[in-house]
Amino acid sequence: MQAALRFKILAGVILSLLLPALVSPSWANPTVLNFISEIKGDVQLKRSQWNGYQKANMGDLLNPSDQLKLSAGASATVMCNNLRVWVVPSDKVSLVSEGCGASKRTETRPNGGSGPTRAPNETIPYIISPRNTDLLTNRPILRWNAVSGATHYKVRIQDAGLTLDWQTETSNTEIQYPGEPPLQPDSYYLLIVETDQGESSEEEQGVDLSFTVLDTQKAQSVQTEVAQLKQQKLSQEAEGIALAYLYESYNLKAEAIELLEGLVKQGNQTVAIYQLLGDLYLQVGLSKQAKSPYLQALELAKATEDVEGQAEAQFGLGQVEVQKTEAIGWLTQAQTNYQKLGDMPKVEEVQQWIKDFQ
Repeated sequence: MQAALRFKILAGVILSLLLPALVSPSWANPTVLNFISEIKGDVQLKRSQWNGYQKANMGDLLNPSDQLKLSAGASATVMCNNLRVWVVPSDKVSLVSEGCGASKRTETRPNGGSGPTRAPNETIPYIISPRNTDLLTNRPILRWNAVSGATHYKVRIQDAGLTLDWQTETSNTEIQYPGEPPLQPDSYYLLIVETDQGESSEEEQGVDLSFTVLDTQKAQSVQTEVAQLKQQKLSQEAEGIALAYLYESYNLKAEAIELLEGLVKQGNQTVAIYQLLGDLYLQVGLSKQAKSPYLQALELAKATEDVEGQAEAQFGLGQVEVQKTEAIGWLTQAQTNYQKLGDMPKVEEVQQWIKDFQ
């Protein structure tokens, strides 16, 4: 049993090294942040691959080649990837590179999936957090799926070398790791939960469930950049989005998800918050949890006639939907909206997803 577990963990580590795009964002470089942090009035956005201008929205990610156009009386600020705020001029069309420089994130930021998803197995205590993530803390909150009929759970954390084998029992579905024995930076760990009926989280196959703690140097870099962001005096909403993107860029998915869930609980109504939350859940392999934020993002995007926001949410829904017909339906709607924008690279990307389902 222990040898098999060790192999599973090591296999996940090797996979993460060979196929980083499947386990972390393809643009995961620190401080890659260009997004609209504040917007008032009529502000238009044109991406290089679009056939015209569209209404810009709070939280929109920007590339250096994107253009912003402000009508009379409108205003907008952009949180740049160098952690400074750019006030967009109101008297001309501006390239994002003019205010934020030419540093470029990947043009097509993946939602997080790599192929058709499977329905979650609700009969096992599958791991909700931490999974497929780095951590800032060595005392993480451990969460798993509640299994009907289970009265208590055996919880354990092991590392690849089995030098750490911590375990406890609880009747809850969420506990905090006590910090002892300490989790070591850059060591890969696996959270395993088993019900009193014998169902185990290990029955979930084909996904990376390992997690690790950032080393001191990387953790210090994150803390420094967080402090710099907080000095910008952004709105609570803009600061939350900026921090979530920053955490994601360091593969701190659990931190980003927790932050965004907090904004959702406060009743936030920004498309970017729900879209990013759905993307993060999809990246860690939790398609069920991703569906609700994608649906909310779609509803908000429709209310503001945000075509790109609708397309991104529909694309996400197509990735998390386990029924073939429904998935193709969502993807087809996304493709139609990308065609409206003239975004042919995204049209082709969605078309490949449709083919994968057929």
